[in-house]
Amino acid sequence: MKLDQPATEFTKRELAAIHLCVPDSGNDELDAMIRRAQRERLAGQALRALLPMVNIKGYVIGGLSADEKIAAVAKESYMVADALIAAGEVK
Repeated sequence: MKLDQPATEFTKRELAAIHLCVPDSGNDELDAMIRRAQRERLAGQALRALLPMVNIKGYVIGGLSADEKIAAVAKESYMVADALIAAGEVK
């Protein structure tokens, strides 16, 4: 397979799931990868929103180092991503 050609091993449903980033391909392994990609993308977006608040409102209190503050904000970013994913799954 050449890099400039689409993979032919995927079904139309799998290709649509990949393109739309929707874990509904019918392939458990692929769906798990899509869910992880969703979580990573949402956590990154949450991180961009939360980082400016670190200095603005003293986000992490208690004299933590810069690395500890970033780790705390990153953890909260994943919590936000998980909450967004859970909210989207409610039917």
